[in-house]
Amino acid sequence: MILVTGATGHVGAEVVAQLVDRGLPVRAMTRRPEAASFPEGVEVVAGDCDEPESLTKAFEGVDQAFLMTAQPTGSRNPHTVVQVKAARQANVKHLVKLSVADGGEHGHQLVAAWHRADEAAVTASGIAHTLLRPGRFMSNTLAWKHMLRRGDTVQVPFAKRPTTAIAPEDIAAVAVAAFTSPLPRTLELSGPEVLTPEQELAIVGEILGRRLTLEEPTTEQTIHGMVRGGMDRELATKMIEHVLAGDYGADISPVVEQVLGRQPRTFQEWAEKHFKEES
Repeated sequence: MILVTGATGHVGAEVVAQLVDRGLPVRAMTRRPEAASFPEGVEVVAGDCDEPESLTKAFEGVDQAFLMTAQPTGSRNPHTVVQVKAARQANVKHLVKLSVADGGEHGHQLVAAWHRADEAAVTASGIAHTLLRPGRFMSNTLAWKHMLRRGDTVQVPFAKRPTTAIAPEDIAAVAVAAFTSPLPRTLELSGPEVLTPEQELAIVGEILGRRLTLEEPTTEQTIHGMVRGGMDRELATKMIEHVLAGDYGADISPVVEQVLGRQPRTFQEWAEKHFKEES
């Protein structure tokens, strides 16, 4: 049995779907199983990392587990620690952990320290493991959809900053490969091209046949949005300062192609699927 935590997120849902396609037994963990929708045959179980006792049933009888959390960086009581404790108690044999590019080492020192501790919960567990370290998700652009319903102006922070965004589907495919074949313990993942969010918005505009206008929020507005998402204001401020001062995050990794035997999806390919319904 393979357990997928965070099973309603973009990556988690894809991991569930691709495991089902492989005919593998899947258990999906979510805080609200009554509101979730999964493919037929998936066992759905309640689990909340803020209530550690709820993870006992979720991990029972599990051989392998996909670990991820939606916690803001810097959160106290990292959920990965709780998940790994439950995995050890259940005698899980292999963990696939969704982390961040470079383990956060290119971030501000406080960010790096938090991600270092988050990964260490897995690497020091004594359980066989695979760390997935993707950069920016293409699905971050789905936040534009509600703005596109209101008009043609889209607010995009760090609009001119180049990245190698990756499709959640490709992250999930590498995770599934890690469950089914031996892979290196740490995998740095990226998409196949370097684009800025400004260029991505132009691609979306072409797909929708609309002339879209980009509006870049101020630094304070960006910080406020991060705080609204649950991040400490001081840490959010330091993160923004660090991002604005750096030029990292635009390196293309060959790992997806090496693992899957194909190129990762381009943003054009991914957006054609996920923005078409807006036209």
